[in-house]
Amino acid sequence: MWNNPITLLGGTYTAFINTYSFVPNGPLSTLSLVGQSPGQSSTWISLHPKNCSLLFSTVELATEPGSIASFIIDSGGLVRQIDQTPSFGNSPPHLAIVNDGKEVIAPNYSSGNVASHILGEDQAYFVSTGNLVTFNGSGPNRARQASSHPHEAVQYGDEVFIPDLGADKQPLGSGPRHIVPLKGKLYTIHEMGNTVTEQVIPPLDDTEPQELLANISTLPPTVPPGSLYNAAELFVSPPSIHYPTPYLYGSNRNVSPLPAQTDPLGDTIAIFALEPKLHLVRHVHTGLQQLRGVSLGGEHGQYVAAAGLQVEASRCSSASMGVRISNSSRAMMEWARRKSLALYGPRPEVTISLRVGRPAVFSSEGTYMIFSESGEHAFSY
Repeated sequence: MWNNPITLLGGTYTAFINTYSFVPNGPLSTLSLVGQSPGQSSTWISLHPKNCSLLFSTVELATEPGSIASFIIDSGGLVRQIDQTPSFGNSPPHLAIVNDGKEVIAPNYSSGNVASHILGEDQAYFVSTGNLVTFNGSGPNRARQASSHPHEAVQYGDEVFIPDLGADKQPLGSGPRHIVPLKGKLYTIHEMGNTVTEQVIPPLDDTEPQELLANISTLPPTVPPGSLYNAAELFVSPPSIHYPTPYLYGSNRNVSPLPAQTDPLGDTIAIFALEPKLHLVRHVHTGLQQLRGVSLGGEHGQYVAAAGLQVEASRCSSASMGVRISNSSRAMMEWARRKSLALYGPRPEVTISLRVGRPAVFSSEGTYMIFSESGEHAFSY
């Protein structure tokens, strides 16, 4: 049985937010461009947790102060901006809608601060600024850690955690990028160290670095000579009736400039099991380069979406909709017992939000793949 159509919203570094429709139907599944809506440099987008007709985005500009914006999503999936407010810093790479949907927190990467923005009763418009916190840290990698670079905001209970890529403590110089707090543990993916670590979450007043319970490489067993990797996204699949066992997913991002330094099979997703202790299950080649993000979506969380650049330029279609559906044997694989359908599109996506089911957001650079789940964690290629 196939699911109903799913709307995907794609933020970009361009002046538009793109809307796509994904219709699951096995090898006959389709992905088509519905339209484009004005939305400047929306490099991270997120659905409101209480109202899936509201979308929020960062406005990450290279030479100007950043801001965050809110949008209404219409019945056709197109968006219309309704409000915008300064982020009170430069280069906001992420935002989180917290406090039961009443507040938006946005870190500013370049200026090293984090601001909270209070929403009105309709939770659609910004009415005031809450706290503005400036970080004053640094790390041993002077090229990238001369100052603090907050990269994400994640609510955990009544706290908000901020990974600071520019001022890590353990492991030193690793560059913490994204995190998953879960059941008293903190899982962190480190951009420069290309590792996933596990620690106990300490009490709020404890400032000492916590012992590492695990420190595992995200890199695949073989990497091209001379290549440079920057790990990117980390998320956990929440247990459900359909998929009772949770797994961590971490994306490897090969940022090497030369084709000879990239893997023709594309970057990998590293899949980790949490029990009996954190350990690597396996790597899955995605057929994508510079893989910046992965996420869950669909009515039952049955789809995993991955985004990056195309491995082969020939996969970028010149069809009128600007999207090519690949039904090749490579596109049909089993990933963590998730049958995959690769969907390729040439537009420069930065973030995607799956509107149906659990809100899902991931970073992208022009190509994305959607994987439908059919079980837990075997893999064959």
